[in-house]
Amino acid sequence: MNAQSNDFTSVLFEIKANPLLKRVIFADVGDRSRIEGEEEVLFNLNSLFKIVSVCFDAELNVWKVELNATDEGAEKVEEYLAFSKQQMEEYTPLIYFGRLLLYELGLVDRAGKYFNMLLGSLPQDHPDIAAVYNHIGIVHDRRNELNLALKNYEIAYEMRRKQLPSNHPHIAGSLNNIGGIYKEKGDFNTALDYFHQALRVYDNLYPGNNLQKAIIIENIGLVYTDKEDFDTALTYFSHALEMYKHVLPDQHSQIATCLGGIGYTHEKKGNLDIALDYYQQQLNMEEQCLPFEHSSLSIHLGSIIDIYKTMNEIDKALDLCQQKLLIQKTRLGENHPRNARTLMIMANLIKDDNPNEALQYYEQALSVLENCTPLDHQVTSDCLTSMAGLYSNCDMMEDALRCDIKALEVDRQTLSSDHINIANSLRNIGIDYERMNNLSEALRYFSESLSIYRANYGPEHEMVKRGEADIVRVKKNKKIQAIRNSLQPLTVEHV
Repeated sequence: MNAQSNDFTSVLFEIKANPLLKRVIFADVGDRSRIEGEEEVLFNLNSLFKIVSVCFDAELNVWKVELNATDEGAEKVEEYLAFSKQQMEEYTPLIYFGRLLLYELGLVDRAGKYFNMLLGSLPQDHPDIAAVYNHIGIVHDRRNELNLALKNYEIAYEMRRKQLPSNHPHIAGSLNNIGGIYKEKGDFNTALDYFHQALRVYDNLYPGNNLQKAIIIENIGLVYTDKEDFDTALTYFSHALEMYKHVLPDQHSQIATCLGGIGYTHEKKGNLDIALDYYQQQLNMEEQCLPFEHSSLSIHLGSIIDIYKTMNEIDKALDLCQQKLLIQKTRLGENHPRNARTLMIMANLIKDDNPNEALQYYEQALSVLENCTPLDHQVTSDCLTSMAGLYSNCDMMEDALRCDIKALEVDRQTLSSDHINIANSLRNIGIDYERMNNLSEALRYFSESLSIYRANYGPEHEMVKRGEADIVRVKKNKKIQAIRNSLQPLTVEHV
């Protein structure tokens, strides 16, 4: 047997099962197999197994996983299955499968390919087409491609308005999604208008506790956090959290997200101890209910580490990162984007006091990413941008420029031309050229970045104002530079 061939790995499962278990039913069905001589044991659906060990058997050249059948946690599984059944009643199997990729597994790119495949293969009058456009919008939303997300959300909304009554839950879902884009664009009043329209529909449909209502209430809280009306935000978050607890299993990623929103609001208020507690609750819950390789686990570890850094508890933060990294390497192997993210978190933690060691962590992270298949473009770009920032802080501008240009190249491989990340990379390159006193190149990159910011945001958005200020500053410095050059004394050549 060849253990590794065509990216597949052979795995042998050894299962021990006690016939006295109440919830695990199994039977020897070897005599019923169509393959003569095959030995087969059949377990009932919803059977639970506890992993005892995972090791490589060099003699057989396979990985061996030892499992014990168990009744532990059966209640949680039943809660989850009941919730999944409720979700399956709201969506057809075609749509539900894509939602599993998107929400349960966090495979945004794969979900995007799946929904675009549906869009290309289903007729335009298919009953799922509006939902397909809506979920393509969600994919673009997750990628922060705001204009593409809004375009698809609005197509779905117009289709639903023509096909459905005005109080249909899918109408409310579209209003909520459109509101979310306006929130990201910084148009908070328009976002609140859409969220409240959606909430009115759900209030009429479901006077009591309801999952979709809770999501919209949480979204309203997020807007108020962005508006820095923190007390109002916390009121909405508390309402959403209580509703989630009535309609979701105890351990659910949506509850974890709400806990994170409360933590972020307390962080903005300066309540660091309270923020840390909520961030820890969030991560602990996500570790229970998300796949181990899910990117949110690393992102929310970063939130905890940021609080420790602000509290100047660097050693505690580093210890936590080292613990997480060791577990990640054991379960995911050496080369996985989660390992790179953790190394980047460690670098960010110490870069102010120990830039040389931080650079080593960034270089380790980049090495991990270069050995990942497929390449995680987003994390790679983030790593290069962070390295550029560190080089810039050390006045190593050539190295900073090299990393920023490479980050832009990585971004352009997968992102739309008007993506915010591309605007950010262009602006970073402009800053590099400005510091290198190449003002013409700086002005060119600042102008490109500003055009993208304006395509995504309103005129009052912070990034639009920063982009405009960049250009004003460089033009002023160019004039000063031109005046100085004109005042240079003429040189006289001696004979």
